[in-house]
Amino acid sequence: MKLKNNHIATFLLSFLLTFLCAIPSIAQTPNSTYTIEQGDWLSKISKKAYDSPHLYYRIIEGTNEKATSDASFLKINSANDIRIGQKIWIPGLPSPKNLTHVPKTDCEIRLWYNYQIVAVGVINEKWMQDGIDLETRAHKAYDLRHKARVNARFMMQDKEAVKTLQARDIKKYGNPDGPTFTYLLNKSMEGGQSQEVAYQTIIDSSSKTDTRYNADCQ
Repeated sequence: MKLKNNHIATFLLSFLLTFLCAIPSIAQTPNSTYTIEQGDWLSKISKKAYDSPHLYYRIIEGTNEKATSDASFLKINSANDIRIGQKIWIPGLPSPKNLTHVPKTDCEIRLWYNYQIVAVGVINEKWMQDGIDLETRAHKAYDLRHKARVNARFMMQDKEAVKTLQARDIKKYGNPDGPTFTYLLNKSMEGGQSQEVAYQTIIDSSSKTDTRYNADCQ
């Protein structure tokens, strides 16, 4: 009888494991957790969650923010820094409702700015399809972000805050309107990266936002 019971227990355990493996993964949707599975990568998850592979940086930012207060989340240092079984946070996107009029408040301007630079990744794909070379695409991506920064600061109502940002940029980059293309290129090549990799880094960074400033407008 004991042997028979062991067979039954083994069968039930096997059935349970099979059933659990057959359960589909939790949907990859905004404002939810997700556990990395075999074959996952962040741009793929971003595509499912946001219908855009270029918003993967928001998953990195969201997960890293969660990791500061929840030990079950691990900080993600780069897009390739994920592993099977790791829990990540897929944050929601800012509401586009403020895009129906000229932005006036700091949060509305930040939202406007974010949409300008998030589009860089999509526009870069079009440039690639048009056969534009890597160096030219890097310059064009930089220009889009740089102009968005300058225009956003122009729209800010608090001119003293603008002066503070410009003073910070002069101290950090030697330029009141943020880093120059040459600065970013040299910075990227400091670690021994090739010029081609540095160009791609500039393109990638041109479509990323800063979670420190976005947090106040979520």
